Amino acid sequence: MYFKPLALFSCVLLFSACRHLPEQSVTPVQAVSEVQSLQQRDNNLKQKVNAYTQDQALFDVAFDDLNQDGQDEAIVLLKGQDWCGSGGCTMLIFQGKSNHQFDFLSKTTLVDTPVYSTTYMHNGWKQVLVYSRKHGQVMLKFDGTQYPLNPSLLPVATAKLPPNTAKLLLGVAD
Repeated sequence: MYFKPLALFSCVLLFSACRHLPEQSVTPVQAVSEVQSLQQRDNNLKQKVNAYTQDQALFDVAFDDLNQDGQDEAIVLLKGQDWCGSGGCTMLIFQGKSNHQFDFLSKTTLVDTPVYSTTYMHNGWKQVLVYSRKHGQVMLKFDGTQYPLNPSLLPVATAKLPPNTAKLLLGVAD
């Protein structure tokens, strides 16, 4: 029996591909449920951000349990000319609620990356370390209602944080 070289190559390639197919695994129900839950969280947050900005604003987001109630807060750094200027961009914090819902908590202007949450607490909330252009790193302390509006009015954080006291939320660390 005579095979043309192309036909032989095709058969070898087909046999090889069949032998090396990855094993199919069934995705556990929990994993599917978790993905759906995260999609719902992201959709809920996007609706809240759009309602706040009154448009389809672009943003970066990180999640961290700032008040240690078991629900992650959403730390949102808005992008674009409507929300950013020479001093930085607007950062919004939405308090996490049950069922991946969010309530607006706080607005801080003149924020740039990196943004960190720290292990330091003030009025039951983690302190947030942000960078403000033309000013430097600033520690935002929760006042019982919100985080400060303008970090450029706060003292620059000059002390280096000890290891394991800060978690990078947004941006790239120096």
